[in-house]
Amino acid sequence: MHPRFLEYLCCPKTREPLELRSFETNAHGMVDRGELVNRQGESFPIIQGIPRFVSAELYSNTFGFEWTRWPRLQFDEENVGRRMQGWTTKMWERIAPVETRNIADRVIVEFGCGPGRFLDVVRRKGGVAVGIDLSNAVVAARKNFAEDPNVLIVQGDILRPPFRENAFDGGYSIGVLHHTPDPGAGLQSLVRTVKTGGWVACCVYPKDELYDFKSVKRARSLHGRLSGRWGYRPALAYSYFSAYGLIPIFRLGKRMPVMRQFCRWLERNWIVVVDLPDRRWRVLDTFDAITPHYASTHSTSEVLQWMNRSGCVQVQLAPWCSTAVCGIRG
Repeated sequence: MHPRFLEYLCCPKTREPLELRSFETNAHGMVDRGELVNRQGESFPIIQGIPRFVSAELYSNTFGFEWTRWPRLQFDEENVGRRMQGWTTKMWERIAPVETRNIADRVIVEFGCGPGRFLDVVRRKGGVAVGIDLSNAVVAARKNFAEDPNVLIVQGDILRPPFRENAFDGGYSIGVLHHTPDPGAGLQSLVRTVKTGGWVACCVYPKDELYDFKSVKRARSLHGRLSGRWGYRPALAYSYFSAYGLIPIFRLGKRMPVMRQFCRWLERNWIVVVDLPDRRWRVLDTFDAITPHYASTHSTSEVLQWMNRSGCVQVQLAPWCSTAVCGIRG
């Protein structure tokens, strides 16, 4: 981490400021090893340049595995000339409000950053990027941004974030809050870290779509039973089989009127298929769908209520899906 980010951090337990003690600093002025200490003397280590406010991944371990295996797949730079070219930027721009188009020199926080594909969008737009994640995906994110002094990666709990209130110019969480035990509380935590008048955006899984299908829930349950003995191998095997083997069959079946409804019934009830143009993304998204510990789905009204209860004003739906919303901290 760069020492400049100390002003944004606080103890997640007491909310008080932290003192930075640097043990190892590199040629770029980044702290590779050190600790952050509160007034009671409790310390939080900085390991590999990442402030660590948790000692375990808890319920997020599947994402630590996922983003270690596919650390850059969804970065726009890796998809130039491919079928998913520009997808990540397009997604970010449609979920975040119009005001975010000009974020140069603004400090923007992401709750649940994974390996950092959306942080990359912020950086390419000239913003200063701060990302927090509970999982070991933070290691991949740190590597993805190397020695960039305008990026801070933190390992911590987004329900108890180590950030000061009214710290950031804007904040967002995309595809993450539903993977926590309390998505509404997660949004409230995000809003508190944003300055009054700053923008907030979030997107969660909608009800009655893929992640709400019985087939996906059954696959998650099966993964839970198998993972204790076999780890991620069955989920990986199925993800590749679905992406490379099942999708062509389902596409063919849907071209036949007599088979179309049957294929859709199978998708909803028994067989998980994620039909994206790029096979690599299909593998990742299938694995992402069938392995999380928490994966709740929500209605439009529910997400709007979260925003209103969090003190946001000018709340509106974003043009991405029915559960993508944005607003301004009041």
